[in-house]
Amino acid sequence: MSSSTFDEDFRTAIDNKCVERGLFSLDSPDDIARLLPELAAPEILTGFDAEGKPVKVPAKNRITLRHLLAHTAGMANELMDPLLSAWRKTPEGRRVHGDAFMSEYVMPLVYEPGESWMYSVSIDWAGKLVERANGGVALEAYMQQYIWDPLGMQDITFHLEKKALVKQRRIEMTSRVPESGLLIPQSWSPYFAPERVSYASGGSGLWGSAPEFLKVLTSILRDDGKLLASGIVVEMFKSQLSQASKDSCMDILKPTHGNAAFEFTWGLGGKYSSEDMPSERRKKGSLAWGGYPNSLWWIDPEAGVAGLYASHLLPTDDKKTTDMFDEFEKDVYQQAQASSAM
Repeated sequence: MSSSTFDEDFRTAIDNKCVERGLFSLDSPDDIARLLPELAAPEILTGFDAEGKPVKVPAKNRITLRHLLAHTAGMANELMDPLLSAWRKTPEGRRVHGDAFMSEYVMPLVYEPGESWMYSVSIDWAGKLVERANGGVALEAYMQQYIWDPLGMQDITFHLEKKALVKQRRIEMTSRVPESGLLIPQSWSPYFAPERVSYASGGSGLWGSAPEFLKVLTSILRDDGKLLASGIVVEMFKSQLSQASKDSCMDILKPTHGNAAFEFTWGLGGKYSSEDMPSERRKKGSLAWGGYPNSLWWIDPEAGVAGLYASHLLPTDDKKTTDMFDEFEKDVYQQAQASSAM
């Protein structure tokens, strides 16, 4: 399966491992300026002048790692933001940098850091931060040392050409036809991770099996020390948003992520439940997120439950798929309750 933003907890874990090792901190803008000078003095895109040139103003707030991991850094995804999409078509937006990552991700902000929320490419920059803080080590090599080896993970990679077994077991993407409900092969989408990449991204692109991804969830749930120190795990399961940022988060995610009465915010690594979900599902204090092809996961420390639903089916938030996930999650909790009662 392809991660396609599904592996949010991976990205948070590798940055938090660097925090644990003292390479940088969650709240130091000086660390960001030192290691990511491209983000040292960001500008906010406000529109375009009469000639179609971008109009930008300097940001008042400096960016921190906490902003990057909580998606409050002022960034957006150009595929989801009309202003950035228009900017990309300008000469400035089409400018080619010497580095493929920079050509893709150097772009203006769309709001003041720390004052709103938007799921964005900030997690990609968090991955670049890890590489630079470790002397330019490739992201895959870092994950191998600090995540995959400690957890005994083998069937996972950014580079399919290096893992024949992962490539052989890869499931092709399918799409549901709205009119008939039939499933057909989905040949391409701008969100797809290509088979061969020139760089590892902090935001998507991992290929691996569901059992391998589940090992990360299990380690975090058990707080077993294999992945992160306990204090870092505790920090992950805290709300990271101001009220204004929380309001933005709920406005954006609520139409497709839960019923209207359910309160949530954002932790370090996923959507954070501010209260128990209805219908005997995950509890207050849980983290959860998913990927573009309807792959979903959650970690519930209170109930002692983590779960993963792996899918390669479009469109995102497909009704039949989300209904099936709801039933899957309910069944997991029913089984957990039955097991604890024995």
